[in-house]
Amino acid sequence: MVRISEEEINAIRERADIADVIGHYLQVQRQGKIYKAVCPFHDDHSPSLNINPELKLYKCFVCGAGGNVFTFVQRYENVSFPVAVGRVASLAGIPLSVQPEAEQKPRDPHRENLYKVLNETIRFTMYQLDTGDAGREREYLEKRGLNADVRNVFNIGYNPGSDSLCRFLHAKGYEDRDIVSCNVGRMSESGMHDVFYDRITFPIHDENGNPIGFSARTLDPENPSKYINTTETELFTKGDIVYNYHRARTTARHEGKVYVCEGVTDVIALYRAGIKNAVCTLGTSCTPHQIRLLKGMAAKTVFCYDGDNAGQAATYRAAKMLAAEGCEVLIVRNRTGLDPDEIITKNGPEALREMLKQEMTWMEFVLSYFQSRTNMESYLEKKEMAEKVMAEINSLNDEVDRRYFTEQLSQMTGFHLEAEAVKKPQPVKSLQTVRVVSGIEKAEEMILKMIMHSPAAARRFEEELGFLTGSVRQRAAMLILDSMHRTSKADPSALIDETDDEEVRSLISSLAYENDTAYDPKVMDGALRRVKIESLTREADAYKEQLKTELNNETRELILNRYSDCIRELRRYIDEENDNRN
Repeated sequence: MVRISEEEINAIRERADIADVIGHYLQVQRQGKIYKAVCPFHDDHSPSLNINPELKLYKCFVCGAGGNVFTFVQRYENVSFPVAVGRVASLAGIPLSVQPEAEQKPRDPHRENLYKVLNETIRFTMYQLDTGDAGREREYLEKRGLNADVRNVFNIGYNPGSDSLCRFLHAKGYEDRDIVSCNVGRMSESGMHDVFYDRITFPIHDENGNPIGFSARTLDPENPSKYINTTETELFTKGDIVYNYHRARTTARHEGKVYVCEGVTDVIALYRAGIKNAVCTLGTSCTPHQIRLLKGMAAKTVFCYDGDNAGQAATYRAAKMLAAEGCEVLIVRNRTGLDPDEIITKNGPEALREMLKQEMTWMEFVLSYFQSRTNMESYLEKKEMAEKVMAEINSLNDEVDRRYFTEQLSQMTGFHLEAEAVKKPQPVKSLQTVRVVSGIEKAEEMILKMIMHSPAAARRFEEELGFLTGSVRQRAAMLILDSMHRTSKADPSALIDETDDEEVRSLISSLAYENDTAYDPKVMDGALRRVKIESLTREADAYKEQLKTELNNETRELILNRYSDCIRELRRYIDEENDNRN
């Protein structure tokens, strides 16, 4: 693993706008000096994630998640710290002297061999497309605007007949069982045969860029199956695939938007129009796994399905799932009845780019979608439509949106409709929100806030006490003191990078989110005294428990003396506290 210097890490943390970086993953809304978003780390349906650009921290006061820009990316993407630093640098446009790569997880030798079979298949088919035997296929692709550059980007190839692929793979030393497992060949009584023979091949990769299968097109007008895909294999599960994810991910995050199409050729059409952040779901369905991948790509998801009835119905189903996840969903207004590939083929790239500018919101699409499927002359159909659309309107959190779309629906149907009153979300009762903070916790958190902001407070804490009674608070105190010793400061955002302890990270981000606590010697006096009282009380209780056990006379006398000394000191601190109160 390459090493990024501490100077570079500090510079990236300082320069990167945490709200902008998180905005590449989530839809963020500005509220004064902070930003809010739906927290991705628990089942959140109303924005509870607070993002503070001044502190360079985020904090969820429901589930307790908190940290800086690196820890957000690290936790959201489940990557190592160096990889998270690299992602932040990329999103913020900050050059790095080294390029960290994702940690290599243990690989399955069997799966690795299947990837090799598929990679050899891709190389073979790409080579075959450039031979004299593929003249018709090249001509077809050229006419559709898929020139050599586009073909190379998407690894488009051609699988000729005569089982030439299987023979090639055999010559490379691959066994029948692996060829069959990849579904590029099938076994019959007459031997091994190619699956995608005499077809143009479009390779499909998983989210990490590993080849897992193919979509393949025939040019034979007599063949009823124009396109066929790899069948379900141990690598290929159709419902798990977002085609072009590995290529589109970086651009989507930079632009904060991902386009979702129906098919492979639609994605390629958008690429030809200069849109590199497009993906597809290999058909009209959309599964929860695909929704999770799309949600992680960008804050905005723009659906660009076909303009026909099936395409619009698929748009409604998929967009509804994403909207329910709190994502910002937009839909391209496609009234052409054509898919993106047909648009660019017939009218050129500019026509497709112009259509992509015609975006409408989720609720605008809902109104349009149901109106197009309703006989507006039928009272019963209008009533059913009104009920379905009002259910969507009542799920909106924004009062202005609710009123506006209710008025639009009323005008559309002729009914007098009213949206339900907005129900204010009830706070989620979690351990973070319902815990009762004791006096000792308040005192120790006060000490932490002061030593975090003042070297003088840190020195005094270390000289007069040096410990806290809470284990998490004690670990946080040691982290702060260590930073003070090394740098004479304890920046909360930088502290978070110095520990992998999630409890400490959460505590530091919580304390930093509260008002800055300047060092006040009198306040420190009280807080230190409160910790000493708590510590001595625990010590006295421990001695009392020991005295209840069987002890020899010498040991009992020793413990009694220690207990007496402890009680004497405890009373002194309690008297001091009472005097200060009076």
